[in-house]
Amino acid sequence: METLWSVRRPVRDLRPGDHAWLAYSGEDEQRHIAGAFVRDGLLAHDKVVYLTGSARDAVPGLTPDLPAHLLTVLAAEPPGGERLDPRAAAAMLAAELTRARRAGFRAVRLAADLTWALGGAGGLDPLLDLERRLDRAVAPSTSVTALCQVDRRRGRPADLAAMRAAHAVHATPDPEFEDSVLCVVRTFQPAGLALSGELDASRHAILDQALAAASAATAGDVHLDLAGLGFIDLGAINILADAAARHAGRGRIVLDRIPAQLRAVLETVGWHMLPGLSLSGPNLT
Repeated sequence: METLWSVRRPVRDLRPGDHAWLAYSGEDEQRHIAGAFVRDGLLAHDKVVYLTGSARDAVPGLTPDLPAHLLTVLAAEPPGGERLDPRAAAAMLAAELTRARRAGFRAVRLAADLTWALGGAGGLDPLLDLERRLDRAVAPSTSVTALCQVDRRRGRPADLAAMRAAHAVHATPDPEFEDSVLCVVRTFQPAGLALSGELDASRHAILDQALAAASAATAGDVHLDLAGLGFIDLGAINILADAAARHAGRGRIVLDRIPAQLRAVLETVGWHMLPGLSLSGPNLT
């Protein structure tokens, strides 16, 4: 399957029939998204199948308290490092799906880290062949959910774009906080948070906690994507300034993609006089 459109879906909302895509930018992002996919499946007592290059590769999200007997790790890299064999890899996965059905599992989660195969013999064709085989197995299913992942740092932009186009669903992080007023989502490239909705007095504590966590997790600048934010009050701006002061010495609090009306508010209160707070990018209209 090749598609020019896609659905962005938090990893918690992936469902049977989804053949999802994740290009992660580091172990932290992989653990945050793919790790949640693995962990949630094991906690739900679903069958989890993890396809990777070597059986020695770490499985993100796996901790000693989880029922590891529900997890099967498959090594797809052929002996001697020959090119990926998409037919053999798909056959291994099909055999595991058959075993899971016979064992009575109500749902199966298939996670595949294909980073090891990027740039391998045969170029991108074997990977795209495997993706087509996976899509034929997963898309019509009422019990199988799949998440394919690669480390974007290891792939050429054109190859990543081609693999991305082979998936109709793109997995995103679960929100750090979400209600009818405000949604806070962690971002990884750049590191920080995406805020959408409204920031009023009732959500000040949420903002303060989220900023503290983002600051603790980030050695450099903390970026806040405000494209989806419709309102911010003066109290929330003060919280941003306090967070910038606490983060001083390690980086700035950078406000990205600011809607025009929010930029006007910030300019009115004199954001440039707040040490450690920086605005970037053009106005959004």
